[in-house]
Amino acid sequence: MATSFLCPFLGLLGWFLLLPGALSALGAAWLLAVSLNLVGDMRSAQGRVVALVPGTVGTQGRLGQGSKSVVEFTAHDGRTLHVTDPVLRRLQAEHAIGEAVTVRYPAKDPLQAEISSSRWIKSFIGIAMLLAGLVATAVGGLLLRLRPKPVMAAPAS
Repeated sequence: MATSFLCPFLGLLGWFLLLPGALSALGAAWLLAVSLNLVGDMRSAQGRVVALVPGTVGTQGRLGQGSKSVVEFTAHDGRTLHVTDPVLRRLQAEHAIGEAVTVRYPAKDPLQAEISSSRWIKSFIGIAMLLAGLVATAVGGLLLRLRPKPVMAAPAS
């Protein structure tokens, strides 16, 4: 009786882990490829920090103070553009005003630029998601493979 209950439960749990795990692993692989400049025509340019923008971030009902760096750079087409670091640095900005930094941007859309030092966050999240997705996929596949098979009753003679 326990086997008849356990079989569909393990199968359902296996599929529940396998499918989302595989999809999140694919998404994480894409995130890593983008953050490591493996996808698309990415360009780099030297820029200079021109301002620090103060901001607040809320985590679990508490507000934290910080600032974002604003960088001015010249794109490959000659336009002078500004990019704001998407990461709010708590306590202090990572860069000082006047500091030279590297900026990465897609060649087709320089307005989507980001400060190169901010990509470690994407890489860290991508690696964590990839590992979690691969573990979930492996556990789901293992549950599907090891689930007990229902025993068929022998026909009565």
